Amino acid sequence: MKRTAQDSLDSYPRVDIILRNFSSQWFLVPQGTGIIAVILHQLDYQFRGLHIIADIFWVYTIALLVVMLVVYGIRIALYPKQVMTALSTNIIETACLSSISITFTVIIQMIALTLVRDWSSRWGMVAYVLWWINTAMSVAACIGLPYVFAKIQAPGVSAVPPGIVLPLIAALTSAAGGGIICRYGSLSDQQQVPVIIVSYLLIGMALPLTIAYDAVFLSRLFDKNFPTGQQTYQLMILCGPLGQASFAFQILGQVVQRGSFAEYGRGVFLTKEAATPVAYASEFMGLITWGYGTFWWAFAVISLIHEAVARSLTRSTYNFSISAWSVVFPWVRILWRPIAFFSSSRVHLERCLPVS
Repeated sequence: MKRTAQDSLDSYPRVDIILRNFSSQWFLVPQGTGIIAVILHQLDYQFRGLHIIADIFWVYTIALLVVMLVVYGIRIALYPKQVMTALSTNIIETACLSSISITFTVIIQMIALTLVRDWSSRWGMVAYVLWWINTAMSVAACIGLPYVFAKIQAPGVSAVPPGIVLPLIAALTSAAGGGIICRYGSLSDQQQVPVIIVSYLLIGMALPLTIAYDAVFLSRLFDKNFPTGQQTYQLMILCGPLGQASFAFQILGQVVQRGSFAEYGRGVFLTKEAATPVAYASEFMGLITWGYGTFWWAFAVISLIHEAVARSLTRSTYNFSISAWSVVFPWVRILWRPIAFFSSSRVHLERCLPVS
């Protein structure tokens, strides 16, 4: 009996330590597994069973997100002061809350891609409702978190981390998700048009701010404050918003070209005459954004190689933390082809610009 009591006393601190240290960075894990599910499902090179593997990753992502939300909620309930202190002083802790919205968007995309086709078109309406809920979350993250960064946490230019773009990725991923549910969700034109308009607004909200943040981060680099050690691989985060923006431009342009504006037929902008130039301009902007993101992808790769060579010469170890999962989202689409440049736009770009 005494052993049992002692065992329970011994086990309690372990649970306490886990809860106290359960950072919001853990939400990067389902964010990474979720985008893997989408890419496997949409990959041009399919083999028998690949869709099943994609579905497994999707279900795994849902399970991970639910479990982590529960654990993080318990942490907030038991240690509210500690959580508030972390969120008010640590930019990465705050920024990674955006990964909840990003993961939710990816889950919604898979609903439109799989359940609408395999089960019923009614699931398109489910994706449609969930998208609006998640869009509100992404807008709150895109507007609220940068204010927290600047007003409450302001670390100075010399300490600005790449992770500050995560709230912007949330908004841009939601914009891309809007294009996905319009393209694959079996929605009516009356339902599609508001989603398209809001998706373009999300791009307008997040993409210019991405450029501004990139300028701030370049100022840090020119001030001799280059990230080192575990922070080096986080440079890859900087191409995440641009990859999502490029994909969003392309998928929205395709949806507009399919006739949703023509069928809606109201005002000056939402007409058949406006649809073609809007679609072409959207595809063009997707290319421009893709090119911009290529710079940051190449910059990050060179930085990683430089860091690896330097560490090999000094024979120092290279330790990874949970924040390494932030690399998965921008990188996962390029792992299948070495010639691809980065992130989410590659697969869709090949379909929009076929090479004979």
